[in-house]
Amino acid sequence: MNMQRLSSSILITLLACSAIAQTNDLVVYSDDGTKFTLLVDGDQKNAAPDTRVVATGIRTATPRVIIRFEDAGITQLNKAMYFEPNLEYTVVLTTNKKGERVLRPTGQAPLGTAVIATPTPPANFQEDAPVGVTTTIPGQTTTTTTVQEVDGMIDPIGVHMDVVVPGISMNVNIHDDLGGSTTTTTTTTTTTHSSTSNHPHHDPALIIDRRPVDPEPEVYHMPGYTGNIGCAWPMSGAEFDDVKKSLESKGFEETKMTMAKQVGSNRCFTVDQVKGIMGLFSFEDSKLDFAKYAYERTYDIDSYYKVNDAFSFESSIDDLNNYIMAR
Repeated sequence: MNMQRLSSSILITLLACSAIAQTNDLVVYSDDGTKFTLLVDGDQKNAAPDTRVVATGIRTATPRVIIRFEDAGITQLNKAMYFEPNLEYTVVLTTNKKGERVLRPTGQAPLGTAVIATPTPPANFQEDAPVGVTTTIPGQTTTTTTVQEVDGMIDPIGVHMDVVVPGISMNVNIHDDLGGSTTTTTTTTTTTHSSTSNHPHHDPALIIDRRPVDPEPEVYHMPGYTGNIGCAWPMSGAEFDDVKKSLESKGFEETKMTMAKQVGSNRCFTVDQVKGIMGLFSFEDSKLDFAKYAYERTYDIDSYYKVNDAFSFESSIDDLNNYIMAR
């Protein structure tokens, strides 16, 4: 075999290994502590319900993801997803404005962020491997030395190559037989096991997340409020004060309304902030119009009844209530 044919063989092997390695990982967590069981293409990924589950080695581009809740009263989710190859996807299990459970992608990262740890075998463990292929194990270093003895003389002839693919180490050896000579090949393999605090023994099924611990999901927690939320993060007090000053500087009711809705188009209110803006309008119809607009843009939505204090007429309260009930 010449070097050109050798290079072609190595390239084909590398491509084959790359094709085999095209997988995806999926991390699913609930933002409210709800426990669930994750199934991907019918394969159950966690033995007991949990709030966060990692599924590794997904080999289909469009896996079917099923979420079964520990609470049997919650309807399970059944969703087809699409994955680009060789990425880890993170998905949050949350509740939308209608009170329905949904899956929402939050990010992606290179593979290997969440992996299944490989156990380290005992020090006296040795497994016969196919000729020319050595499977590496964390904490173990294997060195292979090959010498060739020709007519009683040690001759280090031949080509030795180490081809490393993530997870697989392949040794390629080429020997040129000497015609008419007696050839003896001796291979010595030395295996060294290391054990440090950085490489503890693991259970084979243990799933390890090697990322730093993520902070709480980016959803505001209002002190003392335990009801449903209509949006994730309301304006700060300082930001609302600036908005209120800008609205107060406008002399026309219509201009105030236009600006108030511009603010609400990409911001989240609290009930008190909605009441504060309603108090800037002179006409009852304007107050009612903004109250309807802001309803689905308010964080503490279960306390929305408090905006009724900003109305002057009972009919406005009834009108807002009918609007909310129809949502």
